[in-house]
Amino acid sequence: MRHKPYILRGVSVLVAATATAAVGCSAEKPGREFTVPKSLCGVSVPTDALSQLLPASGKHLTTVAKGSTDDVLLCTVSADDVRVLTLSRERIDTGDSARHILFTQLSIARPKLAEGDTIAYADKAAVSLLKCRGTGVVEEDISTLVSVLKPARPDESAMKSLISGYTAAIKKQEPCKQNS
Repeated sequence: MRHKPYILRGVSVLVAATATAAVGCSAEKPGREFTVPKSLCGVSVPTDALSQLLPASGKHLTTVAKGSTDDVLLCTVSADDVRVLTLSRERIDTGDSARHILFTQLSIARPKLAEGDTIAYADKAAVSLLKCRGTGVVEEDISTLVSVLKPARPDESAMKSLISGYTAAIKKQEPCKQNS
């Protein structure tokens, strides 16, 4: 009978620990209070893909564009004053590849390729090349590079969707004709 008090004490400790764990699990974690933007610096993007890449929590989201939308553009996204995503777009000479740009800019050696090798992507970065060719157009490429930084969330599928959607939206704006 002398063992019962220890057993009861053990049960009491177990009940107390379970109650504490249940309270800890039911407490709400801070969530996302910001709205996911429908565009990045004037170009529409797939919000579901962008949502997957942005931090899971935060109060404020700000987007800042620097540079000319025709030649060089740097777009940064910050959550609660911490930079979480960068997007840069620039006109470059022909002859480079999306894979090479991703490697030289961010040291990503084995990205996946899409859309005839004009897109290279990984879980935390992607590059697309829009080739400007044809009559009345200056022969050049438009390179777009997207990168996520902590506390943003790397996601290969979302990155592919984001860069593909962004590039499709850029094509609709006919940027190659702007330079003619």
